[in-house]
Amino acid sequence: MTEKLALKVLLVYFAVALIVFSAAYFFHSANAFIPTALSILLLIPLYLWQKVYRNKVRLSPEINASGKDALLSWVFTLFALALAVRIPSVILFGMSYEKTALVYLVILTVLVIEKTDLPVFGFKTHRITKSLLNGLIFFVVLDGIIMLLFYSLVYAFTNQMPVQSYDVMPFLYAMPFMTLCVGISEEGFFRGYVQTHFERITNPRAAILIQAVLFGGWHFVWNLSPFDPLGMAEYVTTTFLIGLLFGYFYSKTRNLTPLVFAHGLWNSFPQGIGTNSAAFNSFRTSSLASQALAMFLPYTVSSVITFLLIRHLGRNWIARPRKQQTAISTP
Repeated sequence: MTEKLALKVLLVYFAVALIVFSAAYFFHSANAFIPTALSILLLIPLYLWQKVYRNKVRLSPEINASGKDALLSWVFTLFALALAVRIPSVILFGMSYEKTALVYLVILTVLVIEKTDLPVFGFKTHRITKSLLNGLIFFVVLDGIIMLLFYSLVYAFTNQMPVQSYDVMPFLYAMPFMTLCVGISEEGFFRGYVQTHFERITNPRAAILIQAVLFGGWHFVWNLSPFDPLGMAEYVTTTFLIGLLFGYFYSKTRNLTPLVFAHGLWNSFPQGIGTNSAAFNSFRTSSLASQALAMFLPYTVSSVITFLLIRHLGRNWIARPRKQQTAISTP
């Protein structure tokens, strides 16, 4: 790694963040569609550039054999840089507009600084239809069980139906951004980049655990303003559990495509659910034990079932990729 290349990557990273934040500042209150659409459109130049770059530069099919100290330093530097943009994004706009800049940071780091081919970090399009299908299955099993149990427990404690309707339009509106920006950035960084690197210097289980800890900590920002320590602890814990399962899935498949799709569904599908406010107001007045049970039992049951499913089906769930592959077409 050279300081000059690192500086170029950082300049591009902050420039993209500044462009998106400027759009959010001027248009977010009037029309959130503009910064959201811009976040997606900004990925097109990155996609076109990386196609040209990968045809001109000889990239390594293996991870750069850098020292342990250098690797740890760079991974946590990237994490700190990502948080430096993420915190103001969430506090100022209540949106993850930093995700496009994070996609740039990850892709440019892999290609420009580490001179490594993207498939090494899970960016693959091999049998993409099957990968998307299995991402859908992964989401249905993991999140489907959580939602089914949670809403069932709310009904049991309140005797009121917690769900009234489903509107597909909010889901369709959110899905592109949540998949192409949020899904690619978070899966690319935590599972693809962090986990893959740590697998080289430690054992696979430790690598899964480390990325899950970082992934859980990554979500503390949503409870900063207003400050909600209990909500923060709950959110960090649940995202840590999800990070473990996503990391375990990636360790078996070495393919980010199913996880990117599942991640997009996870963040967008619930937005179409029409809830019954009376049921949830009643639920908030129930005992703390009941609320804790409804919050953590669904995640526990779903995590166990999903873990067993991944372990049982393993490599047969998603066909192992061939040796010769192309990188995922970063939108």
